[in-house]
Amino acid sequence: MTNLPQNLTPSFPAPAPITGQITGPIARAGVMDAVTDRLRDEILSGRLSAGSSLPSERELALSLGVNRLTLRAALARLETLGLTVTRHGARTTVASWRERAGLEALAALIGSSIAPENPAWRELLTSMMEIRRILASEAVALAAERHTEADLEAMTLAAEAQNFRVDDPIAFAKGDIAFQRAVVRAAGNVGLELLLNTFARFPEEQPRLVATLYEGLKASIDFYPLVMTLIRARDPDTARTLVRTTLDQIDRGWRERHLPLKAPTKSTNRKTHEAPKKQAKRQVAKRDVMKKKRSSR
Repeated sequence: MTNLPQNLTPSFPAPAPITGQITGPIARAGVMDAVTDRLRDEILSGRLSAGSSLPSERELALSLGVNRLTLRAALARLETLGLTVTRHGARTTVASWRERAGLEALAALIGSSIAPENPAWRELLTSMMEIRRILASEAVALAAERHTEADLEAMTLAAEAQNFRVDDPIAFAKGDIAFQRAVVRAAGNVGLELLLNTFARFPEEQPRLVATLYEGLKASIDFYPLVMTLIRARDPDTARTLVRTTLDQIDRGWRERHLPLKAPTKSTNRKTHEAPKKQAKRQVAKRDVMKKKRSSR
């Protein structure tokens, strides 16, 4: 029998590692999800390397303690995710996920067994933040060009609802996704909305990380009117630049506080989180003054 990595053999009906006692029957779909998650983590972590062949269905099912039907369903899902390749009459092969997988792999890696102190964790979080900046800045720019009054009303409702969620980071994160979705729909780009869906799953799948990412919620409330002001101005270039610059400063401050390359200094505090938003508001106000001057000539 082909040898598997030792931690590839979970104790079912729940995937390892699990703490506490699980009682009650587990549905077949739950077992299939557990098998998929375990094999996915082994592939993304590199313990099952690209180009290597998985054991036969019989060996793998026996090792995992599941029936072959459940295993086939899990392998089919892995292939859909771009993590494996299955050819008729041959064993399933581990794919090069960087070349075949979609954005879901990034979310899966962030939620995998990689420890926060691992340098790879910083790289993953940085990648996620960079993608978020691209999504947000481009969505706001397109919304500035294409929005309707109905779109602005949807954004206003989503923004106002956030005032009641400032004490609950998870609820605030879900509300933030609702605001972003209103902006993306105003942008009129289906691809951006599908990209947003990856982030929309984070509050449910990564609640601890989301609670850390969403800090200074009361200060964050001011960001929504700023975004709507940029969209109303119908100046996509200014909107794109200002949103991306502001988020870049916010993300850099977050990384300095939570993913420091060296020991944090006493000067690192919450003010670094609030400063970019204040700078952005000043830039918007300055732009409005310049427009009024030009229009009065």
